[in-house]
Amino acid sequence: MSLSLIMRISAGYTGLWVLMMALTPAMVAGDLFGVELTAPLHAQMQFTATAAAAVASIQWMVPTWAPASMAKFARLAAIIWVVFALLNASLISSGTMLASVQNYSTPIIMAAIALLLWVKSRS
Repeated sequence: MSLSLIMRISAGYTGLWVLMMALTPAMVAGDLFGVELTAPLHAQMQFTATAAAAVASIQWMVPTWAPASMAKFARLAAIIWVVFALLNASLISSGTMLASVQNYSTPIIMAAIALLLWVKSRS
């Protein structure tokens, strides 16, 4: 598995979240936090989806735009994925996020992406 492919998988996973926040915000609010979707929460999800789409786009294009610096970017992305995984785990353990199989799988997937990015960027 190439680093370029792992970068694109990472971008695709982020893109999946963008689509869920954009197309099914009530499901995301309910499944993650167990709350009703309010207008302010919906607006925040739109901002978050836009920012995540920008990050995913950059991650998707780095192998094309800057192949010589791709390993450096992958290490940075790995650190960011670890931070997201730790935040997710923290929110679950504090009771802010629902303790469901779906929510437990998210930090595991994030940590796996981080590990793949880190290991492949070092080789």
